[in-house]
Amino acid sequence: MFSFHKKTIDIRLLLRLTLPIFLELLLQLLVGNVDKVMVGDDYSATAINQANSILDMLTVSLSVLSAASLILISQYKGAQNRQKERQIYVLSFYFNLAVSLGIGILLSVLARPVLSAIHVQPEIMDEAVIYLRVTGGGLFLQAIMLSLSAFLRSNTYMKQCLLVAFLFNVINISGNALFLWGFGMKGAIAVAIPSVLSRLIGALILFYEVKKYLRLDLSAHRLRHCRREELIKILKIGLPSCGESISYSFSQIVILAIINTFSTMEAVVKTYATMLAMCSYLFTSAVSQAMQILLGRALGAKRYEEAEELVRWVTAVSCLASAGMSMTIALFSDAIFGLLTDNADVIRLCRTVMLIDVALELGRAVNIVMVRALQTCGDVLFPTLLAIIFCWSVAVCGSWFLGSVLGLGIIGVWAAMTADELCRAGIFILRFRRGNWKNLSLVDEKN
Repeated sequence: MFSFHKKTIDIRLLLRLTLPIFLELLLQLLVGNVDKVMVGDDYSATAINQANSILDMLTVSLSVLSAASLILISQYKGAQNRQKERQIYVLSFYFNLAVSLGIGILLSVLARPVLSAIHVQPEIMDEAVIYLRVTGGGLFLQAIMLSLSAFLRSNTYMKQCLLVAFLFNVINISGNALFLWGFGMKGAIAVAIPSVLSRLIGALILFYEVKKYLRLDLSAHRLRHCRREELIKILKIGLPSCGESISYSFSQIVILAIINTFSTMEAVVKTYATMLAMCSYLFTSAVSQAMQILLGRALGAKRYEEAEELVRWVTAVSCLASAGMSMTIALFSDAIFGLLTDNADVIRLCRTVMLIDVALELGRAVNIVMVRALQTCGDVLFPTLLAIIFCWSVAVCGSWFLGSVLGLGIIGVWAAMTADELCRAGIFILRFRRGNWKNLSLVDEKN
């Protein structure tokens, strides 16, 4: 699977696209966790993490819908169909906006029942509710940023997205400092407000960049010039892909609910272990997103040999990067987690979890690359079905059996999630090697 020839792919271009995305994702990871760190309390950090488990699922779903537009834009560029490309910009923007507004309203109203459903501990419930209501109400700003960033990336304006991510982080951190230490506010609310304000500013900057570099007209009246068939194509890719992401994210929420039945300490371990685990697959996420842009153009131009070699190369590099990073975190876990907490029991448990995570990250690297590759090729239903079957039968049921029934706690949970990732990785490799994706097309004129 991992044999490849550099002649058919432009590795330098791939890496030039990857680096800004990687740095942008690094900044996004920072902003996703800086609230937990700056709030300065294990219980407040855990409350934020519980609320973010809901928000992350919804944000991932919105990002998948944006990724569907990136796939189509890239393929239309490869096919040199400018008219349909412009329709995708308008349709995807307003679809994402409408969906996010509806979800934001529901979150603001149903925050407490939603958090109660995942067994959030009573001592952190109030903080989790207020954080979810404030940040959930601003979810539409995140959707706007995701859509506009996808437009810029599909046109290889990576540095512009990186600049916004940098400014976004500076504003968020500065706002946190102002509310926490300047205004003397405490808890989750002190970091929730700056998060929303920074997203508002980020969205305004991205609007400016899209207008400047792409010269797009995103006014609502442009919807009259869009064909229904193009919206169907977005939904054809986006909804099954969104289903795959929702299934995975919701399974993680259920697993979190299982962990919440163990103890507050193990919920804290989940918070910190997840933060560090995300570092392991950051590069994989970046290089796979860059791959989608080049893969879409290769498929649009019917260059299948280039497409196949590109996926193989990215898979190999992603496995090496994820394994190396997760091993490093495991080796230095005592020092790393010691910066986050002074609880010796939490540090000890985190160390064991991160050792298991090394194997998990190998499987996750393959899955991230393969899911994005198959979705870009138009093979969107298979990853969704596989995720639903394995996430629930292996990860969720395994977490309950190993963690609750056998009493292994969070160690059993991590073992079950590792089995899920490794099983799906093997199946995805076989799926791609069969080559049926070469017979699929998203941009044929007959479609």
